[in-house]
Formats: sequence, structure tokens, C-alpha cells
Amino acid sequence: MPKDFTTLIEMLAFRAEFSAKKVAFTFEEKSVSFAELWQDINLFGSFLLARGLKRGERVLVALPNSAEFFLAFYGIQRAGGIAVPLFPEAGVARIFSFAKLCDAKTIIAPSNLPEKELICFRQLAEKKNISIISVKDSEKSIFNEKFPEIKPDDISFLQYTSGSTGNPKGVMLTHANLLMNIRQMIAGMEITANEIFVSWLPVYHDMGLILKTMVPFYLAAESHLLPTSLRNIHPWLAAIQKYKATFTAAPDFAYRLSLRHAAPHKYDLSTLRVALNAAEPVRAKTITNFEKAFGLKNVMVAGYGLAEATVGVSMWKPGTPNRVDSRGQVSVGALFPDVDLLIVSDQKIQSPNEVGEIAIRSKANSQGYFNNLDENAKLFWKNGYFLSGDLGYIDEDGYLYIVGRKKNIIKRAGVTISPREIEEVVDAISHIRFSAAIGVDKGGIEGEQVFVFAEIRDGEMMSEDNLHEIAVEMTSSFYNHMGFRPARVYLLKAHSIPLTHNGKIQHLLLKENYLNRNLREENLILYPEY
Repeated sequence: MPKDFTTLIEMLAFRAEFSAKKVAFTFEEKSVSFAELWQDINLFGSFLLARGLKRGERVLVALPNSAEFFLAFYGIQRAGGIAVPLFPEAGVARIFSFAKLCDAKTIIAPSNLPEKELICFRQLAEKKNISIISVKDSEKSIFNEKFPEIKPDDISFLQYTSGSTGNPKGVMLTHANLLMNIRQMIAGMEITANEIFVSWLPVYHDMGLILKTMVPFYLAAESHLLPTSLRNIHPWLAAIQKYKATFTAAPDFAYRLSLRHAAPHKYDLSTLRVALNAAEPVRAKTITNFEKAFGLKNVMVAGYGLAEATVGVSMWKPGTPNRVDSRGQVSVGALFPDVDLLIVSDQKIQSPNEVGEIAIRSKANSQGYFNNLDENAKLFWKNGYFLSGDLGYIDEDGYLYIVGRKKNIIKRAGVTISPREIEEVVDAISHIRFSAAIGVDKGGIEGEQVFVFAEIRDGEMMSEDNLHEIAVEMTSSFYNHMGFRPARVYLLKAHSIPLTHNGKIQHLLLKENYLNRNLREENLILYPEY
């Protein structure tokens, strides 16, 4: 039974035997049964073994959402290797940089990659002693009867962090870690085998991979996967309606996109039991506005997680009204079963309602970063806890609140300010599509000051007077909320604020781009000219 699985490979073998004809997932209207999935995983695993894949060898999976992704991802593990999923459109140079980070000798590229691109890719790879293969290459493989034994403590895959600090780190996740967190999330989110999952999240990243595909595989629940496209959220909403989805998940910005670009009356989302909002700061207005627009009540719930804890740490029970503190911070609920959490500051444990760094202990915790002793030394605290890098607090009822990333926090005149609090105020202003706040210390006696950057819709078509009016409104709204004025306000062209591949603001990179004058030299600043 599910509770007895010890590895993901064992889980899939079980499903192939006892849920053989049941659909494992659909992708672009095509259904794949558990029997078909298992057969093709074994075929690709056989292909890798025939190529000489060694136990524990890392293999990069540069594939988008697709059936091929699962065959590659699990085929690597079936053959005893370690999968390393990556954003497939990251660019050749970046893909090779990750291959160097984890010492991978094989990269799996999409089977439908244009021939010219594939030839170029292979030529570059050959110079680096790396092989480029595709799932299609395994079609004529001979089935291998002697697969290596996979153990619970074997590394399943490396989840590279987004690199928002400029230092991507490969989080090592074992089969035991993954199965523990799957069970924690099923219990904490009250997920059942009757669930209908719809996801447009990327399967090369933790929430989309673990919560939205591994959990339904574990339960043999109905699961519909879509291509990921941040430019078009309509297919996601349409799929929720079409399949009568009960469970979906996305970062806050995806729900904001829905409110901005979708006509709510066109979509019936009433079957949703859970719309999880996680992976970036959750905004109270997003929850309120989304539920109001689509006629939902207590469906959107806030959650918290990070790769170092596999993925899930906390969430409100489905159907629970959200809780918001006096500063507008949304609580991310109660901890999942068997997760312990402390709030620490200066090596001391904080009392309820005191802000500090979040330290987490769980059997789902990673053993650290692959081949990165320096970062591992910073990660682990004591008594089995690791330091998350996130600031937060626990209220008197035991509910968790996230204040922000420790490295992104702005400290002005001795007061700690979360960029999220500012960004939520600024984003509500007309014509602003996206904003980011950073702290800049230019060495004066005033110390760190708040600089606000905002991307403007159709800003290049606006007059200087119009841009000036927007800047004045930004400053006024900021002052009304914060009680002081920002040191600088800059209006930018669209897509000027750097984001990670899953939509998180790269505050440190934005600061770097400002200080080294990249924003000005690349002509990204619309206003002011100086």
C-alpha cells in the first residue's frame, strides 16, 4: 500500500502493477497509463545502462513540461543515476554551467529540438566531453533485466535553487526525503485519491514536480499537466473548468495575472477545493480579489516551502479563512506533520510574535548542497535544524508568517522593512505592471535608503508629464502607507526587473544592475532622465 513505499521507483512499479490501466497523467489531451509510463521508464533506463551510466552519475534533464520529462527523470533513477532537472530555455551557456557544477557528462535535450540547433548543441558539448541525447534515441533499446537496486537514502535528484542570489546550489533530495514530504503534504493539505489536479507549473521545479506530479502518482489521483507559459494564463483557467479540477497551485503573481488578463465570467472555477498560493510572498489582496472575481470562498490558501525541506513546510487547512496581521502579512498556516520550526536571532530562540530567521527540522530535510561545503556550513544550525534564509515569526496560536528573505530586507534608520510590503502598495497603482523595492547605502550618514523601481505598461508611449504623474502617485502612496518618502523612484520599461525562471524578483541582481549603471546604459529607465 502507499504508506509502505520506500523509493519513487517502488511507487511507480506498484502503480504499474495495481493501477496499470489507470491514467497516470494527461498532457496536451494525450493520456498515459501507469503501465505505459513504467514500460517507457524501463526502456529509457535500459538505454542509459547500455550507454554505461554509472551509479550516482548526474544527468541533466533540459526538458519542458511533457511526457518525455517523466521518462527521462525516472529513467535516470531507474538506472541508478541522479536526475538534474533544469529550465530548458535557460540558454546553452547556462546549461553547460550547470553541467560543470554537478559534473554531469550527459544532457537530455527535447526530441523535437530542430536539427540545426541539435547539431550546434552537440558540437559544443563534444568540446566539453559531454553527450547530448534525447528520449527518442531510446526507442529501439533492448530491455535490461538487471536494474540496480535503489535504496531510500539514494539521491533521487538535485534541485538547483533559482540562483536569485547569484549562487545556484544543488539541493540533494533522497527518495526518503521525497516520500516523507509527499506524506506530510497529503496529510497537511487533506489530499485524497479523489482529487483532480490541474497544473501549469514547470515540472523542472520543486512545487510543480513534487506537489503537482509526485503526489498524484503516489495516490493514483487524476492529474492534468499543461505546458508552462507565463505569457498566457488562459489555458490554465480553461483546464480547471474543463476537467472540473479540485486542486491547483501557483505563485501569487500567476493569480494576479489571472485578474489582470482573464475575464472571470468566462471561467467556472467552482469545482476548486484548493487553490494553493505559495512559492513567493502571498498578498492578502490577491486572495480577496481572486476569490471575489471568480465567485469563490475560502478556496485560496497560503502555503510556505523551500527546496531544502524538499518543498512543503506549512499551509492552512482547505476551507480555512486566511489570517492577516496588522502589517498586511498573510499567515502561511500551521506546520505539516512531523515538521519542527524555530525562529532564531543571534543564535537565540525567539518568543511568539518576534521576528527572526526560520529554522526547520524534518525528515524531509535535505542533507545539503551537492559539492558545496562552504554553503553547507552556512545552512545547518544545530540539533538537526537548518537555517532557511527567510525571516518570519510564529503568532501566539502557532501560525507562521513570512516577513521576507534575510538578504533582501531593507534596514532604514534601524527599522526592518520587507520589500513585499512596499511592492504590494506600488503594484496597485494604475499603469504599473510590476515593481521592486531595494535598500541602497551610498555611504552617507543617512545609511540604507529605499529605492523603488516600477515597470510601466506602454511607458514608452507616454509623455514625460504622464510619467511624472505616475512617479508622484507612487511617492504619495508609499508615503501614506510607510509614513516616509522613498529616496528614489524609477520608472522602467517592461521586463527590466530581473526575475528567476519561476517568477521571483531578483532583488540583489536589480541592485547590482542599478549600482553598476546597467539600467541606465541599457536604456531601461523611462523616468527620470538623471
